Amino acid sequence: MHRRHELSVDVTLDRQAFFEVMASFPTGVAVVTTVDAAGIPRGLTTTAVCSVSADPPTLLVSIAHASRTLDAVRGRGSFVVNFVGDGRTELCLRFASKVEDKFEGVAWQLTGGGIPLLHEDAIAWAECTVACEVDVADHSLVVGTVVAGGLSAELEAPLLYYRRSWGVWAPTHEPSEPEPVEIPSVDVGGRDLRWQGVEF
Repeated sequence: MHRRHELSVDVTLDRQAFFEVMASFPTGVAVVTTVDAAGIPRGLTTTAVCSVSADPPTLLVSIAHASRTLDAVRGRGSFVVNFVGDGRTELCLRFASKVEDKFEGVAWQLTGGGIPLLHEDAIAWAECTVACEVDVADHSLVVGTVVAGGLSAELEAPLLYYRRSWGVWAPTHEPSEPEPVEIPSVDVGGRDLRWQGVEF
């Protein structure tokens, strides 16, 4: 049974200044998916995902209280974090939009737990059950115990978000190391998704 807590926050920094500060921290991009009580798939784009513990495997995502996906996550008690690869900006913008059916035209399949998995767009994924939830201002930190997961069979660069621009990660290496697979850094446009779970 999961627990829900509330955490009070004292506002000390201007809202826009806060956005600018957090935009300076490069992050990966993920799409959180679940299903609602009617069995309709729901999802949102987020850059606010982090690991919490390895024993047991645990992660958290930050989701706005206004999000329809948050209600679905709460009702279902489980969700999938789809970590997306390069070239998926349109997918991420779609899941950050108000489109009623965000899954239209998107390839997905159900996991063993019955949660939508974006199997053609995820370079890695983690299926979670909700362990607890902490309310912080206008967002909830949803802590999930990872019950299943996997990696794409293809070597693919992750999509990154930095200062309102999209890009891809390119590894660095020491001169003595073998040359890595070349993955060019590309700025593929920008849109302000802020830094939290997004669903406009």
